[in-house]
Amino acid sequence: MMDITPLPSDLDALRRSLDDIDLPADVVARLLAQARPALVLATAAADETAIPLGASKIGGRPDLPPGMAWPTRPAYPDAAERAAGHRREADRLLAESKKKGSWMTPVQGERFSADARARADAVETTFPLTFLGQFDLATLSREPGFDAVLPREGRLLVFYDFLEQAESFTPAASVGWRVLWDTTPAAALQRAPVPRALASLSDDEWTCVFRAAPVSARTVLTPIGVDDAGWDAFAFDDEDSYESYQDWRSRFGTPDMDGRDNHQLGGYPQSLQNGMQATCQLVSHGLDCGGHAAWKSQAAQALLPGAHEWRLVLQIGADPHAGIPQPGAYYVLMREQDIAARRFDLARVTYQCD
Repeated sequence: MMDITPLPSDLDALRRSLDDIDLPADVVARLLAQARPALVLATAAADETAIPLGASKIGGRPDLPPGMAWPTRPAYPDAAERAAGHRREADRLLAESKKKGSWMTPVQGERFSADARARADAVETTFPLTFLGQFDLATLSREPGFDAVLPREGRLLVFYDFLEQAESFTPAASVGWRVLWDTTPAAALQRAPVPRALASLSDDEWTCVFRAAPVSARTVLTPIGVDDAGWDAFAFDDEDSYESYQDWRSRFGTPDMDGRDNHQLGGYPQSLQNGMQATCQLVSHGLDCGGHAAWKSQAAQALLPGAHEWRLVLQIGADPHAGIPQPGAYYVLMREQDIAARRFDLARVTYQCD
């Protein structure tokens, strides 16, 4: 396992770290100026009954206002196409398991095929979303690295269609998540029971219901990534600088790795793929980004300059305490003006994996 360096705690630590790589002084100055504070969120194993109502946690059961049901999504707008794909996969898995030398036993084939058929049924109907976590902004805002654009009261709660792994690049998938901002007093909250539809899909090997893992926060300073829409520290054709900087950033790891704290509030993300902001920009305006043609269209070219307006709100990665598996990570992005307007209904969730 590679050694992972913690993100720098402040500007001096970031400056010292950048001194280790061969970059011009003006580039270093720009990187220091662009760095954003953030909170890295560490988790621990715990019994959920010991976690106070409204407290920050990854997984578990959400603490909701009185009378609010566990959030669901409607049937996907393209449910027929999605369901047909899952049923074809179910047939393929069953047939594959019966072949000589298959990587599956017939029993496994039956199970995997049944799982695919369950996914087909789920996309065609209203279905509960998986709870990824809740974040007590009033408490977290006491930390120096708290993102000043976020509200300093209430909680953010993130729900996502973990069963379908709702993709970020099609408008139809936008029903597959909900990000809520709730200011209900903690004493009035109620811990919601897990919906039967989610619990019935979970077993010892795979689950849509994660364990509750309480969160503690520490302040860091996050360096900008070369994939950020606001990147301007050096030109990409400067191969020496590009390679040096990418090698340096790789020291901090990615949010799907063992041995690091993978969750983060604010700052720059540790992305696993490029184009996250641009995809948010295009899909939020109704463009399907699933093909190259969409990116080259006049509509896309007109919209792409606004990609820099999107910024990370939350990053939720693999977590052994909550049972969130590898690979990949979940990123909540919003435009800064939407955060200021408290329009968390306009947040977008992106799942990435290598």
